[in-house]
Amino acid sequence: MTADPFAATGSAIPSIRDAARPRRVTLIALTGNLVIACVSLGLAAGLAELVVRLVAPQQLVIKRPDIWRGLDTLGWGHRPDVNTTINTGERTVRVLTDRDGFRVGAAGRTEGKRRILLLGDSFMEAFQVEYEQSLAGLLEARVAARLGAPVAIRNTGVGGWDPPQYLMEARRELGREPFDLVVVSVYLGNDVVPRRIERYPAGPPVEVQIHPLRVPRRLAYREFVDALLYPVNDFLKARSQLFIFLKKRTETVLMRLGLTATEFPADLLRSQADAPDWSVTAQICRDIRDLAQAGKVKVPTLFVLIPAPFQVDTAAFYQALKGFKIDPSAVDLDQPNRVLAQAMRAYRLDVFDALPGFLQLQRSGGRLYGTVDPHLTPQGHDVLERLVEPLVVARLAPATGRAALVPAH
Repeated sequence: MTADPFAATGSAIPSIRDAARPRRVTLIALTGNLVIACVSLGLAAGLAELVVRLVAPQQLVIKRPDIWRGLDTLGWGHRPDVNTTINTGERTVRVLTDRDGFRVGAAGRTEGKRRILLLGDSFMEAFQVEYEQSLAGLLEARVAARLGAPVAIRNTGVGGWDPPQYLMEARRELGREPFDLVVVSVYLGNDVVPRRIERYPAGPPVEVQIHPLRVPRRLAYREFVDALLYPVNDFLKARSQLFIFLKKRTETVLMRLGLTATEFPADLLRSQADAPDWSVTAQICRDIRDLAQAGKVKVPTLFVLIPAPFQVDTAAFYQALKGFKIDPSAVDLDQPNRVLAQAMRAYRLDVFDALPGFLQLQRSGGRLYGTVDPHLTPQGHDVLERLVEPLVVARLAPATGRAALVPAH
């Protein structure tokens, strides 16, 4: 009779099954622990979200790409007859545009014998405040009160524009209706340009584009950010006040990782003092002035230099130095105002620098720039308007009084 090979040791099959059973138990235990951890984290995040909403409520960011439309040559602009709301991180604001796509107040488009053409970027667009609190709205109300007659302001400001687009828009609007004054806002954070651009491709500005979640196309840090982190950021900014709260308090770290929309203005660096950008920008501004002077009626042009937040807010400046790892000795905070104004005055341009007035108010404890969105606050627009208003009124004076005007600088 053949001996049973399993007689002495018992069956081998149960032994294999018994060995596999502990592994299955371990896998189930790990899965259970992972589920418990995820649920716990979810509950903790939900509780933290509730606490933030009750104790330190934040503004959820609401992007509205439907406000913009692509425009041939100019690149982009506002859609006409818009009536909606937007929140860039500071407050919910109503946005109304007229038939030309210019932002207007709740009362609609103002008509008047005196007209001002306002050129600029997002600082004049002012989607961080109600129109009536913006420079355009305040000038429209206060200058009219001083002159005793309506003053129509055509606010052409569009986020993302720069001086070449200001020139294109001036060329279009000055040929459409007569104006008594052109006011050009030059933001010293990014309006100093290295070259002229004659045509921009039609499409929405980068700032309002929504990043779709997708698989990274290549192994690169920036591609990983664009494909995964930006979409997650866009999703949470519109839904989680906890996320907004944490972003505010980790901004320095985010700067170091390149995960913030904030950029340090290169024009503040001493290495840029001899760059050709200043002259290029001044020449574009000269062309805007010459365009306004080319008609039968010589329309005056006032250029207003808007400081960047880092030039005014000391705390934000030192946070940026730390976040971007910049040596303080490499920075000259007055450089953009000084060098650009000098280049502009070489062409006899009428220039007003708002930096001294902003610094004066900042020292007294005012808040001129937003904490989430670094554009002007209602107080910032109010200060700017009070600085600019007497210059505007003087330049709207009858032609007999213009010869005696003192340049804004």
